[in-house]
Amino acid sequence: MGCCRGACSLMSNNGADLLAIDSERLKAEYAAYETWLERRTEEVYQLASKAKSKGLDFENFVEIPRASDLASRTEKLLETYLDGMKIEDELRALLLATDRESASIQIAIDVAKKMHEDTADLQKSIDCGLRVGLAVLTEAVLVAPLDGIGDVRILNNADGSEFLSIDFCGPIRAAGGTAQALGVLIGDSIRRELGVSRYVPTTPEVERVKEEFGLYRSGLQYKPPPEEIEVIVRACPVMVNGEETERIECSGYKEVRNIENSNGSPRTRIRGGVMLVIGEGLCLKAPKIQKHTERLQIPGWEFIAQFAKKGVDEEIKIGAFKPRKIPTISRFMEDIIAGRPVFGEPGQPGGFRLRYAGIHPITMEAMGGFLSVGTQMKIERPGKACAVTPCTDLEGPTILLKDGAFRRIESITDWRKNKSDVLTIWDSGEILIGFGEFLENNKNLVPSPYNRDWWSVDLAERLDMPQKVESFATLLGYERSTFPPGLPFNGAIKRSGEDGHTIFETWFLVGAKSKKSQSHMALLYPLLGIYGGLICQFHFVQV
Repeated sequence: MGCCRGACSLMSNNGADLLAIDSERLKAEYAAYETWLERRTEEVYQLASKAKSKGLDFENFVEIPRASDLASRTEKLLETYLDGMKIEDELRALLLATDRESASIQIAIDVAKKMHEDTADLQKSIDCGLRVGLAVLTEAVLVAPLDGIGDVRILNNADGSEFLSIDFCGPIRAAGGTAQALGVLIGDSIRRELGVSRYVPTTPEVERVKEEFGLYRSGLQYKPPPEEIEVIVRACPVMVNGEETERIECSGYKEVRNIENSNGSPRTRIRGGVMLVIGEGLCLKAPKIQKHTERLQIPGWEFIAQFAKKGVDEEIKIGAFKPRKIPTISRFMEDIIAGRPVFGEPGQPGGFRLRYAGIHPITMEAMGGFLSVGTQMKIERPGKACAVTPCTDLEGPTILLKDGAFRRIESITDWRKNKSDVLTIWDSGEILIGFGEFLENNKNLVPSPYNRDWWSVDLAERLDMPQKVESFATLLGYERSTFPPGLPFNGAIKRSGEDGHTIFETWFLVGAKSKKSQSHMALLYPLLGIYGGLICQFHFVQV
């Protein structure tokens, strides 16, 4: 923050129009807002407690306990299963030290080990640890840790060895594919720590799951083919089991060992939880699982790599040249619903141009109002979907008018003025997707089209002589004194021994933030040398 503030101050002294942020004031206002929320919440709870004490409701106390953060929520949500065990402080420390997924795995193992030491009940210990881990994954605000897991049982393989079976129920859908898949991984981590053997399925158990997928009629984001089902069921160290949720009964493999209720009666109908966890969890979220299994070096999950790489073309290498062609992902097009608009086809020109830094408000207007704040879109990458929010720092749509004019729309007034004359929307403008989204989904980054950030860096690299800086200032209609001192060219900075990072960052901010310079980008392209011949390709075609 100090570096940014220093840069902003330097720009202000040299005449550029940049905004300096008063971080201390923002912190004070944020703290005051939190205090106000706490005070008002306490007043509401006192009022609710007074009303409950009259005995007119089912309970004479407020059923929803107050919690300050995720650690507190998790302990209060699962207090029935924890039997008085305190995990709040330990979980809070883990969340500060690592990411939520890693913390969920570690706290689940710790809770299961402590519970086993206290009770010597293996089944109860695994059940409690698994629910704690799942609660952390879902931020302790969903029913999945309570109702998404029906039972945790220790069953026997054909050779008599014990293995872990997890009964997933319908409400596990609320947890989402990531939590479903990581729930299986957490269960495997716990069973290894407590010395339980891995699951070795028999052929009837594998065939039963195949039959259920074939009969399952409810909506699944992905229904794996029989060969993928076979790989997952045979390789998964934990048995993905579940309660009967559908009316349809299986006929070919109706009564199978280990697919039965706790009283020994067979489960003959389709188990919806198994379909969800395998289809939408283990298959769809394989890249995320692979990221954690490789980082934590968890054995027995090597099989997940083939699902993580599914749909990713092998890299083609020609000598020392490596093509940068980005493989298209068309899976999101399979879920098109009648009446819903399609804003772009996989990897084709005319859709959104990727930026790493929302959607421009004019794009939302140009799409006929289909895109509004909070709208969910199916996207090609990095994940399955995104929620729409406006961002005015992006570029709006590019349009072709009936008179042949080709232009970009940046304001709502301009759009409404030209709306009736639009022949076609050439492209949808830029869409902002953070680097963290690619990191979380374990997807490779793809290059963005040419944009003003690239242009600013290229321009700064080309301003390697004082005469070029003078020409640059004259072209924009500025005095040379309004720009930062020195040259932004890295080579000149290194030779002079100056602070290259600060100077180059300052010049980059001039190019990226100056509204006047943005309006002159087309005039300045010749300054970029060879880049001038590539602008149209990068700027208007999605590569």
